[in-house]
Amino acid sequence: MKKMRRNTLYPVVAGFLGLSLLTACGDGADEGTDADADTEGEENGEVEEGGDEAAGGDGLDGLDEEGDEDDFHVDVVTASETGLYYPLGASLADFWSNQVDGVSSSSQSSNGSVQNMIFMSDGEADVGFVMGNILEEAYNGEAGFEGEAYEDVRILGGIYPNYNHVVLREGADLDSIADLEGQDFAPGATGSGTEIASQQILDAYDLTFDDMETHFGDFPEATDLMRNNQVDGANINAGIPTSAVSEMISTADGVLTSIDDEQIDAMVGEYDFYIEETIPAGSYEGQEEDVHTTALQNFLVADASLPDDVAYDLVESLWENIEDLHGQHETFEQFEVENFQEGAGDIPLHPGAEEYYEEQGLLD
Repeated sequence: MKKMRRNTLYPVVAGFLGLSLLTACGDGADEGTDADADTEGEENGEVEEGGDEAAGGDGLDGLDEEGDEDDFHVDVVTASETGLYYPLGASLADFWSNQVDGVSSSSQSSNGSVQNMIFMSDGEADVGFVMGNILEEAYNGEAGFEGEAYEDVRILGGIYPNYNHVVLREGADLDSIADLEGQDFAPGATGSGTEIASQQILDAYDLTFDDMETHFGDFPEATDLMRNNQVDGANINAGIPTSAVSEMISTADGVLTSIDDEQIDAMVGEYDFYIEETIPAGSYEGQEEDVHTTALQNFLVADASLPDDVAYDLVESLWENIEDLHGQHETFEQFEVENFQEGAGDIPLHPGAEEYYEEQGLLD
């Protein structure tokens, strides 16, 4: 499992940021994850980045603290520091470094799903978080990835769903998402999965970004815009709960709003990765009723070049010890091994992960 590679992720962030935006924005897409640059499903979280420290000060991935060249270093790309992927990735990297023999790991911030696919396809990361819609587009070379299909991406496992949280500002005289026409709307950060999800919601209402004034930005920016009455609505594609939605409701007069049944049916019917979901009443302070929406799966993915035994060990350690991670972040409690392929479509599992799921009797 020997791997000697200089950690080049930080130096390429600036150089590839423009590339990621161009790649993601061919159709106005916003990068995954959610506030990561959208941040991808992301929730604010104060975490110590123990995983980053594991990389070592000299940036040589193949060496552990003892100078052991047999240590395999796994670079994990996440989202912005306000995104949910960020604390999850930091916790996982630290967990793998401590639990998996022969493996060290570090997590790095990014703009979320789209940029994670770019980093991984360019060999700048081994493992990453990605929303299901972005994963499908990257693998098939669609939308912002047209002509640049990432055919070597492999699934380690589906982890938890991202819910579309559409928040309308109370006092803006909006009763439905359909009323956003001609209004100011925050669809997510440019190049993020949230932006793409926002496009898909609006499309179900026969609307586009051209029908409104759009204000692109990450979750904190969207919250500030709503608080300052500069936007009338926003979409936050994230797990439950996410702090951006909590803040919009508690400090910016936001109202969590359902997607109408007809539009939910249209989205589920058109996109394989969407499922109909409910944000239960009480998920957020002041939310007295269930909110009906669509959700898509988040995935932990690896490049096909990741050795099979390493992939197997990462997956085995995650699922066999998932309860140990519950205390690191409440979202880990939503990880269910039975959902490892939900929303995956025709995207293949990594052979190492496939071996684990076969042993557990989870594959047909």
